[in-house]
This record gives sequence, structure tokens and C-alpha cells, in this order.
Amino acid sequence: MELYIYYRIAESDAQAFAAELDALVPRLTARCPGLRSRWLRRPESRDGMLTIMEIHHHPDGLPAAMVRDIEDLLSSWPASRVGPRHVEAFTELPHSTHPDVHRRSCD
Repeated sequence: MELYIYYRIAESDAQAFAAELDALVPRLTARCPGLRSRWLRRPESRDGMLTIMEIHHHPDGLPAAMVRDIEDLLSSWPASRVGPRHVEAFTELPHSTHPDVHRRSCD
């Protein structure tokens, strides 16, 4: 399972967000050993807002306790967030033998 979490921040808060992210990553990796996380942003802004996407993955899967730790640590983060965090969980598709179907992890 992987978690996909998205939210918006004001474009003017991008530098503050980056500083918050730098401070957050060591806390997150200490609390969830082996977790692989990525932060992405939509390439364009809309109405002065950036959409941020977090992807959280663990090579051994995300047990319920780790998901709770992630959600607990990140529930009020970032301070510059405008509106709610939208959390979605996805699991892998069944194995395909078709040569054009590629699966890769995000680490």
C-alpha cells in the first residue's frame, strides 16, 4: 500500500514550506524507519496556490500502525497549508505478464 496525500499552499509560502519540509523529514524517518517519502508539486499554480502531493511507501508495506503514525505526525502539517489534507491509499495491481505494464516503487 502507498499513501497519496495532497493539499494546497499559497505560492508566496513556498520558501517557508521548503524550510518546514527540511525540518520534518528527519522526524518522519525517525518515527517510521524504512519509510520512503516524496513531495511533488503541480507544475502550475492556480489562483496563486500550489498543489503539493506527498507519496509515502515502505518496501515491506504500510501497516496500520505506521499509517496512524504518519497521519498523526502530519495531520496539522504544513503550517502554511490552506484547506484540508486529502488522503488516499492505493495498493498494487495484480501481477501482469504483459510486457508493456511496468511497475516500480517510488524509492
